[in-house]
Amino acid sequence: MELSSKAFIIHDASGKIISVRRAVTGIIGKVGVKPTVPEHSVLEVELDHHQAAMSVADLHKSHKIDITSKRLVKK
Repeated sequence: MELSSKAFIIHDASGKIISVRRAVTGIIGKVGVKPTVPEHSVLEVELDHHQAAMSVADLHKSHKIDITSKRLVKK
């Protein structure tokens, strides 16, 4: 199983990452990711080379969502 550079990130209103799900390459069709809490949102992002090399746990610890630009940024 090879991971793509696409990730689905569930975050709260302040940009704190709740969950990160990496997409798998070669999967055809639409992937659905829905938050279970109404105050949370999902952002689909393309990870840069450095971010794509990181584990999901490391992304979660070292990054957040910039709510204004809707981008994944370092804390």
